[in-house]
Parts: sequence; structure tokens; C-alpha cells
Amino acid sequence: MPGPIERLSTHVLDVAAGVPAPGVPVVLVRDDDGTVLGRGTTDADGRVAELNDEPFGPGEVTLTLDVAPYMTRTHGTVFHPRITVHVRLDGARSHYHLPVLAGPFSHTTYLGS
Repeated sequence: MPGPIERLSTHVLDVAAGVPAPGVPVVLVRDDDGTVLGRGTTDADGRVAELNDEPFGPGEVTLTLDVAPYMTRTHGTVFHPRITVHVRLDGARSHYHLPVLAGPFSHTTYLGS
């Protein structure tokens, strides 16, 4: 039976430089009503340990990462200034981790552990 999602975390890694991406602003929004569930900025290790302010129910959410300042500062250019990740969280876990591998010209993400 699905339960509440206690924590959603992310980790942004700069695959072009082979290092974490610090200082990237991240926003988590519930898709069905546009409620902002939380905000954060990646730390020195490229992580936001807990994006949501409170537990929330299963459903579709969007994680938006504003990578433009970081990529421009680090690489001098950026093709994808904002990365948006739309996911359906089924509530089977209490913690979801969404790593993002980003570079100045591409990005990818996956369900982490």
C-alpha cells in the first residue's frame, strides 16, 4: 500500500568536469496543482539531502534545476539552462533519490537509492 513520501533528495554531478555541481537552485513542485513542495540549493558535494518541507502523497512531481549560472561559470556556456525532471512517485518508498548527471550540452537522470 502506498505511503507518504518522507524525503526527496537529489545529487547533481557535472559529468564534463567530473565533479559535483555546487550552488544549483532546485525547486520541487506537485504537477496536479502547482504546489511548491520545497526548494533547495546543492551543497559543496552537489547534494540537496531533503527538498520537501513536509511529507507528501504519491503522484507526479517536477524537479527543476537552474543549472545556467553553474554551467556558464564553470564551462563558459550552457545549452540546457534549466533541467526539468518529471516523475511519478508511487509511494512504494519513503525516500526517493533523483541524481542528475549534467554537462554544458546534455543531461540525464535516474532513480537512485
